[in-house]
Amino acid sequence: MVGPTSLVYFIAAVASVPLVGLGGFVVYAMFRYCPVIVRIFMERPVLLPLRLPPDDSGEAVSFQAIDGLTLAGSYFKARTPSRAGVLVYSHEFLSDRWSFAPYLDGLRDLGFDVFSFDYRNHGESLSEPSYQPIQYATDREVGDLRGALAYLRSRPDHDPAGFGLFGVSRGGTTALLVGSIEADVWGVVTDGAFPTRGTITAYMIRWADIYVRRAWVLAVLPHFVYRLLGGVARRQAERELNCVFPDVERAVARLAPRPWFQIHGERDAYIGTDIADALFARAREPKQQWQVAGAKHNRCREAGPEVYARRLAAFFDRYAPRRVKLGASIHDAAESRYGEFAAASVRGGASPELVANVASTLTR
Repeated sequence: MVGPTSLVYFIAAVASVPLVGLGGFVVYAMFRYCPVIVRIFMERPVLLPLRLPPDDSGEAVSFQAIDGLTLAGSYFKARTPSRAGVLVYSHEFLSDRWSFAPYLDGLRDLGFDVFSFDYRNHGESLSEPSYQPIQYATDREVGDLRGALAYLRSRPDHDPAGFGLFGVSRGGTTALLVGSIEADVWGVVTDGAFPTRGTITAYMIRWADIYVRRAWVLAVLPHFVYRLLGGVARRQAERELNCVFPDVERAVARLAPRPWFQIHGERDAYIGTDIADALFARAREPKQQWQVAGAKHNRCREAGPEVYARRLAAFFDRYAPRRVKLGASIHDAAESRYGEFAAASVRGGASPELVANVASTLTR
């Protein structure tokens, strides 16, 4: 006769069989599939970054990243007699600081100074021989952008109210990481930003059936297994690339009360809208999301330059620490140079006056 204790042991043994099987599969997958994940993770996609001729109308500067590496930048002053704020441009992977113009140059007519710089191993900045950047943001890009903000604080004309950050793709990811830890960032706009962990996990789920032929295994595999394998692969890539991939999801969760405007292409084949939505959901208010119809990765502005300029101007006008009172509307001013990249003098009459912006996170 089987006693109650024996029955409990039997049930426990039966129940443990799936757990043992799952554990065995995870161990097997670490050795079998993690090298594949690392290889794919470190591959550079075919990208066509925005490249423009140098613009010598700004003030050419050099400064140090957090680790002391010398970086190159350019400071462009507002075209208005008074300043509404300072915007910092964070360029995409394989681009350089001159790509700021189509995005931010028109905002100089609204009273914004713009600072743009080259990340390490890009443009005119020095290279770190032991570091090979890829499309994911690392501690190096974070150190470069933090060094840029430290430099701006040291300028005689620095703005005590802080900075607004604008970044494209990897530059947007870096802006989120830095914006979450620098107290004087008053707003962040990203175009095509993406998380490291979330992107790896989404890619693994999307392409798992290429490497795991048994469909029933994938059907019953818990979601956390993908995250676990992705984490192991990410740490291996950190060792091979001599860097650290910061947690973007955690940074986004800490971003508030700084406002975030997320721009993303609906036809982005690299970073699907599901990845963008999942990242956006982690942020707290204030936040805005705009998924641009028909736009591919890093091509949102090109899908509708005028609308893009209006939305960007409206966000910065709402959250900047000060506003410049202009005769023309902010929409007209923003659109006036969306296709022009050279600096020009201010058109119009009397000098505008500055007013406090009650919507800014710094004046609440």
